[in-house]
Amino acid sequence: MTLMAHAAAGVVAAYMIQRATHQPFHLGIAGLAVFLSGLPDLDLLWGWWRRRRAGEEGHNPHHALWTHTPLFWVIWGGILAWGFHLPLGLVIGLALVHLVLDSIGTDDGIMWLWPWRRRQYALWPRNLHAAGARGLAFYRRYYRQPLLLLIELSLLTVASMILGWEILRTF
Repeated sequence: MTLMAHAAAGVVAAYMIQRATHQPFHLGIAGLAVFLSGLPDLDLLWGWWRRRRAGEEGHNPHHALWTHTPLFWVIWGGILAWGFHLPLGLVIGLALVHLVLDSIGTDDGIMWLWPWRRRQYALWPRNLHAAGARGLAFYRRYYRQPLLLLIELSLLTVASMILGWEILRTF
């Protein structure tokens, strides 16, 4: 999924988590959710650095790194929640939502069963990086997939509605 989808899913998931735990949802939580929902992709930098150092180009295989696994984010999310006094369910929930989105419609999926298995699992896998598609070519191929377009538009619509409601509530 794209950065916008991860951010929108973070807002929607945070709203649902806060409501389910009877905690208040406000624009500060929404901002935190956008930030936290993008944290699992910090390994993009590590993947980029490793590939650049090896002289390789093309698709960044950050989904194959151990930093993009549920076990890592349950442990690291617990540390982040404890260290920054954040709700544990919110931090871990947002990381897991990110990983679920990374399993939908990607070429590779993520290692859901790591460290027991290194196999990557994807739901509805699509060969989006075929022939070295990157940048604009990748996004053209990506948004021509009706399922991915529907998921992204739905997440953006619901997140916009939640944020719009919260903005109106503050006045």
